[in-house]
Amino acid sequence: MIFVISGWFFDDLLEEMDRIAPKLKEHVIAQIGNSKYIPKNMKWFRFHDSFYTYYKKSDVVISHYGAGTIFEVLRLGKKLICIENPEMIRNPDIVDELSRLGYLMKCKNVRDLEACIKKSKNFKFKKYESPECKIPEKIDEFVKNSGI
Repeated sequence: MIFVISGWFFDDLLEEMDRIAPKLKEHVIAQIGNSKYIPKNMKWFRFHDSFYTYYKKSDVVISHYGAGTIFEVLRLGKKLICIENPEMIRNPDIVDELSRLGYLMKCKNVRDLEACIKKSKNFKFKKYESPECKIPEKIDEFVKNSGI
């Protein structure tokens, strides 16, 4: 299964994915947010409380540059293709670096999406390991040192 995340809106991504969906031999589901484009060739929904079930069932996730989505998908070990939505706030440094390191595939243009999906089938994605979170220790240290 391919799961597509458009975020709040990403009509160009949805239109291109809808165009190529019939050519793919996979089930495609899209989260379309407030996009104006309504897909005809793939199942879709606007919003959902959690995408976890969709991530777990997917072979490939196609997403905008949202950092929260990126790290959630990478932690699950899923193949991830990121494509920039020029109309939204972007995290190009994160995507560029994670792409350079082999954790995800960066698709530079929606017209390249079909080729990126095909390439992802044999691409050797590097397994992402979340860095250890030290925020609780830092908070405890701050509280102890501040006399709160």
